[in-house]
Amino acid sequence: MKGKKLFIIFIIILALMVSYVMNLKTTFANLTEKKPEPEFKDPGQRILVIVPHPDDESLGMAGVIQRAVSQNIPIKVVIVTNGDSYKKAAAVYTGHVNPTPADFYKLGIQRQSESIAAMSELGLPKSDVIFLGFADGSTRFLWSDFWDNTRPRVSGGTQAAYSPYKNVYKPGIAYTGINLENSIQEIIKSFNPTDIYYPLADDIHPDHWAVSNFVRYAITAMNLNVRQHMFLVHHPQWPVPWLLEPSKPLLPPVDMADSNTKWQIFKLKSSEIQKKELAIRKYKTQIAVMEPFLMGFIRENELFGTKPVLIIPNVEALPDFKQQGLPYTLIKIPAGGILNQEIYRSADLTELAAFYYKDHELYIGMQSLAPFSKDVTYQLDMRLFYKNSIRRIDLGLVGKRIYEYKKAENSFSYIPISKPIFNKNKIWIRINIPDTNNLNYIFMGADSIYKNRLIDKIPWNMYKLEKK
Repeated sequence: MKGKKLFIIFIIILALMVSYVMNLKTTFANLTEKKPEPEFKDPGQRILVIVPHPDDESLGMAGVIQRAVSQNIPIKVVIVTNGDSYKKAAAVYTGHVNPTPADFYKLGIQRQSESIAAMSELGLPKSDVIFLGFADGSTRFLWSDFWDNTRPRVSGGTQAAYSPYKNVYKPGIAYTGINLENSIQEIIKSFNPTDIYYPLADDIHPDHWAVSNFVRYAITAMNLNVRQHMFLVHHPQWPVPWLLEPSKPLLPPVDMADSNTKWQIFKLKSSEIQKKELAIRKYKTQIAVMEPFLMGFIRENELFGTKPVLIIPNVEALPDFKQQGLPYTLIKIPAGGILNQEIYRSADLTELAAFYYKDHELYIGMQSLAPFSKDVTYQLDMRLFYKNSIRRIDLGLVGKRIYEYKKAENSFSYIPISKPIFNKNKIWIRINIPDTNNLNYIFMGADSIYKNRLIDKIPWNMYKLEKK
């Protein structure tokens, strides 16, 4: 009898833990979602795939790659990192509980070979696979803090600040944002694609959303007229189930309905589904540590999104900043998941709003689940695309004060910024943007940090000021 009581207590504790970690309502909704999405059949005439890690290209678009190869469509696959900082995979692969920099390097070499084997399974030769050799887990830091070549980022795995790999696009390249951006732009210019496949900025994995930012930055800076196809890999309670279900569709997460994403599906032939599974199984280092998750992407279709440019309205009068809602909301972000503690609710960003007033005053509004906390750092970052230059603005809200950071050579300095306007769980910031007549686009995102840990983010998106 005592054993039975202990078992019941264990089950109750386990259920509470699962409820704490997972949003079971969202999980069930994703599992039962039946809403079909529009289909596209033309993968493109010259296809460029850009992904963060070895295996992402197979998870996201093994079917597209096969279709391109079968139709003799030119296609290149660019892999930004070697996935070499994944500690669990390195430990399993090398047998060392605490992997050394040499172990992480060995993992990087192995993951390269796995991608080559997987692409060969899909019919794509090694010559069409380009490894950039940047540091796994570091791309978000290259995007934010290590842009210029004056200070490269040291890899958390290999402990290298310069790519140690020989078979990469530029051996010995310094780990900086400008070097990664220039490499992407060079490849795009050389290959001249009609279609670019790359990660969705809403992906919660920092390497995925950072690579998404680098690619969209390149497309905008180069003024490219290409079709964009964005794929999702990491999102809470998705895809469900984490099982091999080749006869079931892969559908968007239900909680991304308001995320400014237009979805399409690419249906696969039965032979393409089978080949996709064979390709994914080539990633032995990843199969060893997360096979059920990888199998969840073997479905009857592949899923891609697009992100339209959002228009920031030009208003004649200021709104009431104390009103209950957040006026001029442009993006809504899924909330919840593991963010249950009060401090995390303060860091859980849910909406971004913006409007333009008096030809130079840009108001940015953000909302969180709980009132903004002095213990959380909130960051708002912009890349401003002018006709002849690209500038950046990086702001931090620390202890309810706004700070402006000069993070790169092209950063603006001393931009007039108002004191933040607080209203419980809402905040408004006024920024005087210079030279708006020559401003084409604003690329913007935000995040929250607690104890030096990234807690939540508002995905980067492209915006444009409404003209009168």
